[in-house]
Amino acid sequence: MHSFDLLIGFLLVSLVVAVVVKRLNFPYPIALVIAGLAIALLPGTPHVSIDPEVIFYIFMPPILAEAAYFTSWRDFWRWRRAIFLLAFGLVTATTVSVAALCVAMIPGVGWPTGFLLGAIVSPPDAAAATSIMRNFHLPRRVVQILEGESLVNDAAALTVYRFAIAAIVSGTFSFHRAALSFLWTAGIGTAIGIVSAYLLVKLYPYFKDPQVEILSTFLLGYIAYVSAEAAHSSGVLAVVSSGLLFAWHAPQLFSANTRLRAGAVWETTIFLMNATVFLAIGLQLPSATAVLRMYGRTDLWYWGGTLAFAVILARILWVFPATYLPRALSKGIREREPHPSWRAVSVVAWTGLRGVVSLAAAEALPRTMANGMPFPDRDLILFLTFVIIMTTLVLQGLTLGPLIKLLKIEPDHSLREEHIVARIHATERALQRLRELESSISTDSAVIHRVRGYYDDRLSSLRAELEIAASPDGGAQPEEFQSIAEQKIWWELAKAERHAVLSLRRQRRIGDEAMHQIERDIDLLEARIIPRDHER
Repeated sequence: MHSFDLLIGFLLVSLVVAVVVKRLNFPYPIALVIAGLAIALLPGTPHVSIDPEVIFYIFMPPILAEAAYFTSWRDFWRWRRAIFLLAFGLVTATTVSVAALCVAMIPGVGWPTGFLLGAIVSPPDAAAATSIMRNFHLPRRVVQILEGESLVNDAAALTVYRFAIAAIVSGTFSFHRAALSFLWTAGIGTAIGIVSAYLLVKLYPYFKDPQVEILSTFLLGYIAYVSAEAAHSSGVLAVVSSGLLFAWHAPQLFSANTRLRAGAVWETTIFLMNATVFLAIGLQLPSATAVLRMYGRTDLWYWGGTLAFAVILARILWVFPATYLPRALSKGIREREPHPSWRAVSVVAWTGLRGVVSLAAAEALPRTMANGMPFPDRDLILFLTFVIIMTTLVLQGLTLGPLIKLLKIEPDHSLREEHIVARIHATERALQRLRELESSISTDSAVIHRVRGYYDDRLSSLRAELEIAASPDGGAQPEEFQSIAEQKIWWELAKAERHAVLSLRRQRRIGDEAMHQIERDIDLLEARIIPRDHER
C-alpha cells in the first residue's frame, strides 16, 4: 500500500469514526484504537507500519505545542508540586515497579530490559483522557494537574529510555553519569525552547501576513524539537518551554483575524494528528503479535496482563500518598493549597491511559546492536507495550466517565466566576475609556449615548450574573455601526477591554483559560469593527 493510499484511508476512517462517536458521545481516541484493531484483524489487510521517527518528529511537536499554548502558566506554577510529583516521581516509581516485575516474572529478562520497558510504558497519554474529561465539569485543579503532567512526563520517561538503551548496548550503567546527562537533557532542552520562542517573538512583527504568522506558530515547535534533539537534549521540554513562553506573548502579537484563523487551523490539524496516531495504535497488532511465535501464548498474556495491572496499581498507590502525606508533614502546603477532595484524587489516580508515545518508543527500539547481534527482547517489549496500551485505553478509558458520574463530583464554577469578574473589569475599563474619548473627540452625542448604553447594559447584566450565578446567555452584541466615527469608538473600547484583561493576567488574577474565552469575544467584535487605518 502506497503512503498516499494509507493517508487517504486514515482520513476516511477517522471521518467515519468521528461522525459515529459524536452521535454516541463516545471517546474518539478509544473508538479509533478499536477501529484500527478491527481493521488489522480483517483477512487480507496489508501490514501497516508507521516509522517511529514520523511520530516523534512530525506528530509530537505540534501536539505538545498546542497543549503548552493553552496551558495557563499561572496554574501550572501554582500546582507545580503535584505536577512534578506525577511527571517525575510517578514515572520513576512506575519504571522501577515494571522493571522489578519483569526480572522476577519473565525468565532471562534483566534489569536493563526491565527499566527499558518501564520507561516506555510509564508516561500516560493526555489526549485520550482529555477527550473524555471535557464532557464533565471537573475541578480545574484536577484538569490543570493532569494537563501539566502530560506536558513534562514524556521528557522524564524518554530520558530513562535513552539511559536504558545505552546500558543494554554497552553493558554498563553509571548513576553519576546518568544524573549529569539528565541535567544536561532537561536544562539544555528548556533553554533551546526559550531561545526559539524569544526569537519568534522578536521576528513576528515583521511577518505582516496571517498565513505566514500561522505557519510560524507551527514551525516554532518543530524548530525547538529538532534543535534540542540535535543537541542530545529533550525535544519535549524544548517544545513545552517554547509553547509556554510564546503563549504568554501571543495576545500582544496576534491580530484578531489572525487569532481566529489560527484557532480553526490548529484545532483541525491537531484532531487529524490525534486521529491518525490512535488509529495507528490499533493497526500495529500484527507487529506486536509477531512475538507469539517465540513464547508461549499463555505466558505472554499472563505477563502482559500482570504488567498492565501493575502500571494501573502503581499510579493509584502513588497518587494518594503523594497527595496527602506532604500535606500532613508540611504546614506551608496546608496553608498554600486547599484540601483536595478524595473524589478528585480518585479521578487523577485512575487517569493513566497509555498511548502513542509508548507505542512509538517501543517501535523505535533498534533491531540490532553495534556488534550486529539482535537487540535483546525487542519483540517481547513491543508485545507487552501493546498489551499495556490496549488495557489502559479500553479498561480505564471506558470506565473513567462512569467513575466520574459515580463519584458525584461537584461541578467547578470557578472558571465561570473568574471569567465574569474579568469581563466586569474589562467593561469598566471600556466605560472609562469612553469618557476619555467623549472629552477628546468631537462626535455625535447620539453615537456616544448608543455605545455607552451597550456597555452599561452589559455591566449590569454581568454584575447580576455574578451575584445570582445564572447561566450566561451570550449577551447582546452591536448589530451594525452607523458611521466611521462610531466604528472607531468601538475599536478604541475593544482595545481598552483587551488591555484590561491582559493586565489581570499579568497580575495573575485570572488564568489563561478565562483570558482565552474573553479574548475570543473581543476578537469577534474587533474583527467586525477594525478601522482600515489600524490594519497592518
